[in-house]
Amino acid sequence: MVVLIIGLVFLLLVVAGVVPRRGTLSEFELRRRLDAKQEGALLEWRRGELLSEVMALRRIVIAFTLVVASALLIHRFGWDVGLLLAFLLTLLYNRASSFTPLRNRAQRLYDRHEASFLAWVDRARRFISPFRGAADMQSERIVASREELEHMVDESARFVAKHERLMLHGVLGFDKKIIKDYMTPRSVMEAIGVNELLGPLVLDGLHKTGHSHFPVFEGDIDHIVGVLHIYTLFTLDQPESKIVRDVMEPRAFYIHEDQTLGDALSACIKHRRHLLVVINEFRETVGVITIEDAVEQLIGQKIIDQSDQHDDLRKVAARNPKKLNTGPKAVDV
Repeated sequence: MVVLIIGLVFLLLVVAGVVPRRGTLSEFELRRRLDAKQEGALLEWRRGELLSEVMALRRIVIAFTLVVASALLIHRFGWDVGLLLAFLLTLLYNRASSFTPLRNRAQRLYDRHEASFLAWVDRARRFISPFRGAADMQSERIVASREELEHMVDESARFVAKHERLMLHGVLGFDKKIIKDYMTPRSVMEAIGVNELLGPLVLDGLHKTGHSHFPVFEGDIDHIVGVLHIYTLFTLDQPESKIVRDVMEPRAFYIHEDQTLGDALSACIKHRRHLLVVINEFRETVGVITIEDAVEQLIGQKIIDQSDQHDDLRKVAARNPKKLNTGPKAVDV
């Protein structure tokens, strides 16, 4: 009888030490793999689908083993000692089953026969299901926040290329990005006066900037009245005989610096504009933003216009190439 008791206790510790594998794939990915008949897909499906039955069966075996072992202990050692031993067994078996060498051996044994065991559980499912508890019921996994979704994108490096992850991050955070953080600042804007003569020196200067669109101002930079397209000059027979007013697009579209890149992109598409003038609450010009600026943040990588040469004018502005407000006695406070 002692040998039988020892065998039951050993079985109890082995079963209690096993942690059934849980399904790790989303329902969509699991269904995709099943439809494609990928190796291991059926086992992964059974892990998730039968987990509640496996946990119920585990409880049944543990309960049965405890009851039988307790009865044998009482029969062998009497009510006083036997009941005390049964109580200690019930109290301490879970702790004893977490002993690392025993737990590792139990887990390896389960893993070796997992596929066959789950196949049997699948066949016996209707007999085990009535013993499931509320805690065993599996709820469908959902993404609860934008941050969790971004974390999932980061964790998918094995399956999603780096540029694709950057694009996904760009899309997820696009509507939170503010124009003033991504515009070309006023200090490095290339603009031209409305009455400028498009002579050789002016044309050469425009080409050297590397840009394709130029805000046109009348009086000062806070009065933008249009946009000059460099491509328009290519269609003129004698552009050097024209002034900017004659060839510019006589409309300017304004957007507030605190609006989002989503607003800027929508405005560019709706009005078929390449460039928007960015203004502050006092309608002062603070910069410009182009459709490329918005799309770059949307797809997570740089786009260089066919005529544009500078790909990050915010860095240029930070270097203050025009030496704005940097006199010999200038003091920042």
